[in-house]
Amino acid sequence: MTAARHYRLEDRPRAVFFCLAMASLILSGCSLGSGRSLDGLVPGSATGGVSDQAAATSYASLDFHVGGHGGLVILASQVGDMTYWQFRDSATVALKDGYLHSSAGLEQNLIDTRLIDAKGEIVGESPWRGISSSIAYRLTREWQTADGELHHGQATALLECDATPSRIELPLMSRALQVCHETVNWQDGNVTHGTLWRAPEDGRLWAVETQPWPGAPVFDWQVARPW
Repeated sequence: MTAARHYRLEDRPRAVFFCLAMASLILSGCSLGSGRSLDGLVPGSATGGVSDQAAATSYASLDFHVGGHGGLVILASQVGDMTYWQFRDSATVALKDGYLHSSAGLEQNLIDTRLIDAKGEIVGESPWRGISSSIAYRLTREWQTADGELHHGQATALLECDATPSRIELPLMSRALQVCHETVNWQDGNVTHGTLWRAPEDGRLWAVETQPWPGAPVFDWQVARPW
């Protein structure tokens, strides 16, 4: 989506991106909240799976699913540490340093994510990039449910990483990755969980499985061809 190339999803620009994404969907004949299954950007084949599709393209790609639906998507654009990934039906997901930041065009959408420190300031370094095996942080999120209602939530999070890396099979390779378990305690009493697989040498995320807010569908992805 070309509009995403010029806007970070932070502060006011995040709303601009979300509105432009919805406008793009309307103009292309797609509707929000339709409940259609997501499909990857790269068409599948009767004989080839995600690994074959990823091997056949030279573009950076992810095996991305929302609520169990999705497929191989390629990198649409990148601005700093923000990357934008678009499905064939124009639904778009943004990751910040490999962590789920926002989405547009889904039945339910994550509008914004902010990771903050104890002083309420946006963190300078992503928590998973540190060398510690136990990391505490706070986050705030805004999301829109299928009924069109907007919601805002605050939570404390704890990321606990296994000391010993495990060999993880990705679509085009296998890597030794640390498994990190994220527990998110929301102010309303709900608890959500996620799993982050990070490289032990630099903390880069290579795979994520997360429920971004209470009652949300599960988002999961693996790096197929890195960027």
